[in-house]
Amino acid sequence: MISEWSRRAARVRRALADLPPRLGVLLLWLLVTVFALAGGWSLMFYASWVLLLLLGVCYLLAILGVGSLHFSRDTRALRAEVASYFDERILVENTSWIPKLWLEIQDEGEHPEHAASFVVSLGPYGRFVRPVHTLCRQRGAFQLGPMFAESADPFGLFRRRRQIGESSTLLVYPVARDLPRFGQLPGELSGGPLQGERVQFTTPNVSGVREYRAGDTVNRIHWPTTARQGRLMVKEFERDPSADVWLILDLDARHVVGQGPESTEEYAVTACASLAKYLLGEDRSVGIITQARVLTADRGTRQLLRTLEMLAYVRSDSTRSLAELLIAEQQRFRRTDHLVVITSTAEEGWARIVRTLDSRGVRTSAVLIDGESFGDGASPLPVLGALAGARVPTYIVKQGLPLEHALAAPTAGARPAAV
Repeated sequence: MISEWSRRAARVRRALADLPPRLGVLLLWLLVTVFALAGGWSLMFYASWVLLLLLGVCYLLAILGVGSLHFSRDTRALRAEVASYFDERILVENTSWIPKLWLEIQDEGEHPEHAASFVVSLGPYGRFVRPVHTLCRQRGAFQLGPMFAESADPFGLFRRRRQIGESSTLLVYPVARDLPRFGQLPGELSGGPLQGERVQFTTPNVSGVREYRAGDTVNRIHWPTTARQGRLMVKEFERDPSADVWLILDLDARHVVGQGPESTEEYAVTACASLAKYLLGEDRSVGIITQARVLTADRGTRQLLRTLEMLAYVRSDSTRSLAELLIAEQQRFRRTDHLVVITSTAEEGWARIVRTLDSRGVRTSAVLIDGESFGDGASPLPVLGALAGARVPTYIVKQGLPLEHALAAPTAGARPAAV
């Protein structure tokens, strides 16, 4: 019987301990008030009024703690690159004469390295500036914020929380390394046929003129025609007679080895970004194809930005093989186009498809991410032999070795035939 009462008393104590502090004070106030009314004790009445006043003052302090706040965050750009720092400046200002004795600023963002939460005390009309330096270790899109302010009274009886800042998105690009060179690719097709495709960027091939439209740059105005017509006329351009380069990024999840930055997926994405940067710097027209997305071939700085943005989002979450991808997209490739296949697969089947494309005049190079060097992948030697038999220039990328050296010259395979 005694043990049963002991267990019940323990349960009651645990239940009381789990109650919020303000409920405990409220229960105490009710108990004191009942005793004051029942016994007519003046001391109990005073204690009841003191407890009620304490609850009211603490509630008011909690409300005032998150009021009259000005919040701002200053960032240069919501863009960063893997292994670089994203910097921002957070400002919290008290716009009233009531001090904020305890104020917690909470960032509910998704970036694992973004430490923007802090606790601060602000005097009357005080302000606090916090610089935040975030190391970006992973590519992708990360939500920053929303930001919340939370305050409590000195006794911790009441807590108030309100949103003071909106959310934004930080886009982290993959690393695009500076390549001194990349083997040999077909160059300009001197004397080749024009594609007849109108483009928005400037090329040496002027196809005609048209009337000026809003957004056209001044340097495209054809002044002799403008003078004859009496209205602004601008030049139109056709694509250069040059071979497009297609970067085929294999994102088959079944062949990913390693984790995080030290995975075949991240090495492949870095190789793709670096090749795009190099080829676009050589004024080549570059497109990208993955199992999930296609970026049409184009050239210039805008194409590089589109490439980096696309590569920030892609993930190896497909079960579609590289061979199936090449078969599905083969009608996209024109004669004289060049493919650069970036893959960590050890399957040899796609080498036969490369032979078929070669018979149509579509040349191919391969960048093999050596999964065996990551400790748990298959050896690339079988697929390397198949590619050598198909006379495909092949570059081997191993874990821990500089990408610039791996892509400087092919490890195996004949040089692409001149076109």
